[in-house]
This record gives sequence, C-alpha cells and structure tokens, in this order.
Amino acid sequence: MLCLAQFMLILDVAVVAVAMPTVQGDLGIAPGDLMWIGTAYSLTFGGFLVVAGRLADLLGARRMVLIGLAVFALGSLGCGVAVNGWTLFVSRALQGIGAAMISPAALSLVMTSFGEGAGRAKALGMWGAVSAGGGVVGQLLGGVLTDLASWRLIFLINLPFAALVVFAVLRQVAADRPGKSQGRTDLTGAGLLTGGMVLLVAAAGQAANGFGPFVAVSALAGLAVLVAFLLVERRVANPIVPLGLFSNRHVSLGNVICFASAGATMGTVFFAALVMQQVLGASALVAGLSFAPVSAVITIVALKSGAAVARFGVKAVLLVSAALNALGMILLASAPADGSFLLNVVPGLVVFGIGGGLGFAPAMFVATTGVANEQQGLASGLLSTAQQMGGVVVLAVLNLIVVRVIVANGGPESAEAAMAGYRTGFLSALVLPALVAICVLALPRQPAPPAPVSPAPAPAGSAD
Repeated sequence: MLCLAQFMLILDVAVVAVAMPTVQGDLGIAPGDLMWIGTAYSLTFGGFLVVAGRLADLLGARRMVLIGLAVFALGSLGCGVAVNGWTLFVSRALQGIGAAMISPAALSLVMTSFGEGAGRAKALGMWGAVSAGGGVVGQLLGGVLTDLASWRLIFLINLPFAALVVFAVLRQVAADRPGKSQGRTDLTGAGLLTGGMVLLVAAAGQAANGFGPFVAVSALAGLAVLVAFLLVERRVANPIVPLGLFSNRHVSLGNVICFASAGATMGTVFFAALVMQQVLGASALVAGLSFAPVSAVITIVALKSGAAVARFGVKAVLLVSAALNALGMILLASAPADGSFLLNVVPGLVVFGIGGGLGFAPAMFVATTGVANEQQGLASGLLSTAQQMGGVVVLAVLNLIVVRVIVANGGPESAEAAMAGYRTGFLSALVLPALVAICVLALPRQPAPPAPVSPAPAPAGSAD
C-alpha cells in the first residue's frame, strides 16, 4: 500500500501534463503564467524533500505519511474547485508540500521493512514498477477525464486514492516507535536548506528557456544560502542534515547515480517526443500513445530488477543499465529526418526503457546502503532530491545545446536542422551513463557500516 502512495503522486504529475491546455482555456490563464501549474508544484516539492525526509526520521515516518496525505488531499481539493489561475497555483504548491512529506517517508518505511539484500532490492523494484505504471495510467486517464468529463476530476480523483492509502497505513503499518530525544530542532538549518533548494529549483526550471538574469540571480542566491546552511550544520548540536552521512561512499556516489539517471531519462524522453512530432510529423496523440508500450516495458523490467540484483549483484546490473541507456541514445541519435517514428524512434526508446527499468531500483539501493534505520528518511529525501534536480538541471543544459544547434543549422522550420539539434542532444547526454558507470566502478566492495546517529557535541556557544 505504500507503493500506492507513490503511484498517486506519479499519476498526478502525468494527468496534469495532459490536461494543461484545457485548464488554461477554462480558467483564462495567460500563456506566460501557464508554467506555474507545474512550477508551483516543483518548487515546493523539490524545496521540502530533504527537510521532510529528515522530519520523518525525527517525528516518525508513519506519522509523516499520514500528515502528508492530508496536505496533498487538501491541495487536490483546492485544485479541483479552483476558480482562477492563482487559486490553482497556490493549491498546486500545497500539493507539492504534501508530496514532499509523503515520498521520502513512504520510501523510508519500505527501506526499514527490509534489510539490505535481496528483499529490499525486490521491494525497490516494485516501487520503480509502480512509479512507471503511474505514468502510463496518468497519461491515459488524463486524456479520458479531460475529454469525456472535466479536467477538475484529474485532481479530485486523488481524494479517494488518499483516503484508501490512509486507511491502509492505519491498518497495516505499525505505529512509529518513540525515538531518542534529539534536543532542539535545527530550525535555522531547515529554513536555509528549504530556501536554498527552492531558489535552485526555480533557477533550474527557468534555465530551460535560457540563462537570463533571473536564472543567474536565483542560482547564485541559492548557492549562497546553501553555503550558509553548511556553515550552520557544522556548528549546531542537532543538525537537520548530519553531514557525516556523506562520508558513506554508497550514499554520495548513489546520489550522483540517481542524479545522472534521472537527467538521462528526462532528456531522452523529452527530445524523443519532439523528434516524433516536429521532425517525423506524428500527432501529439500518436506520440503520447507511442510511450505507452515503452512505459509498460519499464514497468515489467523494474519488477524483475530486484531478482537481477540478487543474482548478479548491484554493480553488474547498474553497468548493464548504463550500457543499455547509452545504446538507446545512440539509436535515437541515428534517426534520419525523413524516417519513421515506429522504425527509428520507438526501438531506441524501448532499449533505453529496458536500461532505465533495470537501473531504477539498484540506484536507490546504492544510495541507501549503509544507512541506519534512524536516517532512512533523510537518505530517501536526498535521493529523491537528486532525481528531481537531475531532471530539471540536465534538461535545461541539454535544451540550451539543442536550441543553439538548431538555430545554427537554419532554424526549427527545417526538419534537418531540428534533427541535427536533437541528435546533438542525444549524443551530449551520453556523458550521463558514462558518469553512472564511473560511479559504479568507484563503489566500495563492502557496504559501509551505518553512521552513528548521535551527533558530536557542538562547540561552546553554538546556535540552533
């Protein structure tokens, strides 16, 4: 049932993407404001993930899931009854906060329910399969509800899902065990981390449209706030993020793997969809339906990835995953401008999808290896943040490269120029599976023992 919570979150993102044009027309949202339907959600989701994960450790993961479900349901209700764009945007931001509370806490409960080994790998495989399945169902459900009923139902449908998950958690998940007192909560660190992440997510999201003053100021301000956060964390007695966690090479390298893998997936899928429509002439409906079998492949492979890890080891599976991702990118880059999307795009997507489905669970497995149960919420929040930032940062950089190549070759009106740009994007993205392979080879042979959860005494005069 914890996987159902993740299914609900992924489904919500997918259905909203399908319905945005209809929502825009119904609520009279200006074209320049349309981005806030997605941005309001991503800002709060990305900004609160790490803090929410740590709070799940301190307050209890079960409690955090239940609170998050209530917040997410309230935001969904607000979206469903929105009367104008800004009420929708505020409700989407509330949804993002709820999702940030749910995702790392639910994943933490999955982690702590299984010891490190085959059981956890299989559970993470199920988690990945459910995530992929939520994307497929969301694309189909969003179109059906929007065309045959009302776009408001794509938000209101979250209410019975949330109620079902609450009922299941109350019945099936044991109550949180009282944790050891951690002293005063590091509110300063929590505020700095959240503010810094919100600024970086905002900068990364806008960078896809070019590196203007807003992107530069937001990025620099975000980095400055995060530097201040690190300075605070080194001084406080009870840091919101114990920095010693990053001395675990599985955690540090695993988060890089999650970042690179998410970036590769986001960039590849985004540009493949554009190739289908802008170069090969497929309609939006046909392009969307073409991703359904790819998502189905990812779901099936993700279900089997845990068994593959148990048999061949996490390193071998991740290396094969990276190789398949790279092969898929090369196949997509080889598509001719006058080709067929069925013959020249779908095969590359399927190969890439097999690699993605195979590597999703092992990447998370690595990023949480050697972490004590008392810090699994934090570890889950970190890897979720790495995935979120990987998607937006990599897409922004690749999009800038693609646009410049297209313009240099004659502009988007030319299919050859457009394909030259997307081909460069696919080939540039090959650095990501290469980075994954390097990180995998650098992993230690034996997992590090869980880091102690009791922080060292702070210097005299330190501040919370």
